[in-house]
Amino acid sequence: MKAKNRKARRSSFFKFFLLFIVTVLLIVVALFFDFKTMPFKENKVLRTQAAQIEKENQFQEGFSEDLKGLRGMIDSLDIPGQNRAFLNSMLSAQIVKLQEKIPVKDSTYRYDMYNNIIWSFAEIQKLKEQVSSYSDVEKRITEYKEELDKCRDQLSEEKRTVDALRRSN
Repeated sequence: MKAKNRKARRSSFFKFFLLFIVTVLLIVVALFFDFKTMPFKENKVLRTQAAQIEKENQFQEGFSEDLKGLRGMIDSLDIPGQNRAFLNSMLSAQIVKLQEKIPVKDSTYRYDMYNNIIWSFAEIQKLKEQVSSYSDVEKRITEYKEELDKCRDQLSEEKRTVDALRRSN
């Protein structure tokens, strides 16, 4: 015995089966994109960020080495008998080179930090020059004190002479 609504049942079954296949396919595609495609995109973004961080670390290492060289040059300004004018010109050139190496200003604090470090070294160089110009001040003060003592001795001698002359008159 065959059912009278056999065609309707078959049609309904195929519609259900088609909707089931479409739904399962949709879920499988969504899971595929979630587990396969998205991690690749995330990995690409993370690799880009890692490359930027690595580049920044390499710059910082080079910057640190350059700063050590600058510090050595500034310390050599204290050594007596150095050609200070030559050292100062070399220091200025090195500071300018270091300033040019700084990456283009971005929205982070690092540009300002690097710039402030370089300006600090330039200020140290300037202050070292001022200190060196004051280095002979102690010697001059000693000379002035000796001259002052001589003048006081002469003044007291002249006062005695004037007093002796007043008494004799």
